[in-house]
Amino acid sequence: MNSTVFDASTWDASLGPLNLSGQASYISDRITLEGPGEGNPFLDFTANAVDQGINVNFPSRTTWYTMDAGFFSLYGAGRHIDYTSVNGSEISLNTTLPLAYAQDAIPSLFYSLHIGSASASVSVPGSLVLGGYDRSRCLTNPIISDTDVFDLTDIGLGVASGDSPFPKDQQLPARRLLQNDGASSIRAYPNPGVPYLYLPQETCDAITAHLPVEFNKTLGLYTWNTSAPSYQDIMTSTSYLSFDLRFGASTSTIYLPFALLNLTLEWPLVELPTQYFPCSPYRSSDGKFHLGRAFLQGAFMAQNWQTGKLMLAQAPGPDMADTSLATISANDTSVSSMIKAPSWDSTWASKLKPFRRNGTSALGHIHDTTTGLSPGAKAGIAVAVLAMVGFIIGVSWVWFRRVKTRVAQIEDEKGMSEHVEVAKSEFTASSQLCEVWAPGKHGLTVDPVEMDSAGINELHGTSIDVSKVSETRI
Repeated sequence: MNSTVFDASTWDASLGPLNLSGQASYISDRITLEGPGEGNPFLDFTANAVDQGINVNFPSRTTWYTMDAGFFSLYGAGRHIDYTSVNGSEISLNTTLPLAYAQDAIPSLFYSLHIGSASASVSVPGSLVLGGYDRSRCLTNPIISDTDVFDLTDIGLGVASGDSPFPKDQQLPARRLLQNDGASSIRAYPNPGVPYLYLPQETCDAITAHLPVEFNKTLGLYTWNTSAPSYQDIMTSTSYLSFDLRFGASTSTIYLPFALLNLTLEWPLVELPTQYFPCSPYRSSDGKFHLGRAFLQGAFMAQNWQTGKLMLAQAPGPDMADTSLATISANDTSVSSMIKAPSWDSTWASKLKPFRRNGTSALGHIHDTTTGLSPGAKAGIAVAVLAMVGFIIGVSWVWFRRVKTRVAQIEDEKGMSEHVEVAKSEFTASSQLCEVWAPGKHGLTVDPVEMDSAGINELHGTSIDVSKVSETRI
């Protein structure tokens, strides 16, 4: 049931920042959700797109790389994708999230996502939960949108505590860094399918005027001057970039420590590993500016397709609390933040310390060896997940047995038969959470049954076992 080949540039509008070229086609496949016991549920005849040679292109016509990593589809607005096969017949195939819900594998068309940190030196494992969320990843009450965008009203630069590590800025925070032809706000689209902060040129210039960086015209990115005295001070202090968001009368601020914005480029884009700041000057054709995986390192994102609600909240750093899973029902319009949640900077206390201008930095230098944008298109981010389109590549599933939960923790680990108490859920007890596992995940050593953890980030062109079925663009 293969489709005819189509132009990759028409794949999906949300991938516009990648400037794709090449070809792709659709096929069908089976996705197996493995768990304890026999009779694991499977999603049959799921639509997949196959890479026929898709390239990601940069400002210079001579700079590009070929994709060999995929996107896990979290699209839930439609159950099917329709296409014409090579023999001319009309094909209708399932999309992943609605099919899992229809088969009672998950309690709602809901997902929650925290990308985690790209840097091994400030490791924050990623988290993706289907049908629920991890309370420990949601530090603040979320700001909620009825659409797929928020108003970004300002960007700031500051420190949570201590002196300013920025040579030009003795008084912080620095505000009004969001600039776009005099506009007071821009439409910000959280998009885990793209790697960078795709912002107006004026905004990138306003931010980087405070940083030891240089603009690389070939790549359209800013590279860190790692020899500058302030570079290590910025990376080891509680310095941050803040994003002020608004939807209607609601407002919220997300803080990204600069330790998360010290990513690494590798071959074939550069000859030697190069540290870069992921602000990419972007001209929007539809008025949307994309907050990609660089942003979602420090932000918690969730969406309920059944109520049409998109949510953003502050995510923690490496000193996060243990996992605390909660289910979400079809009619839920929000999620609750972690009870007695710490401040964002306290979850970074083991890695980031206040900078003091007397010459004594409170923390040793952080050396980031993580690949920022490899030939596998990781772009310095741990897990590639696309909300509106995508395909499953090397994803490791974790199937949770039901666990008795209290408001803040999971209990009753000794019981042979465990349950999840679903608050305000209209679904039967067979509806369970499904979580995609990431290396280093906290609190997943007792109840979950984990599949192979290898290959969660990218596909290297080798054959795929049926338990790791690949799904491409939906």
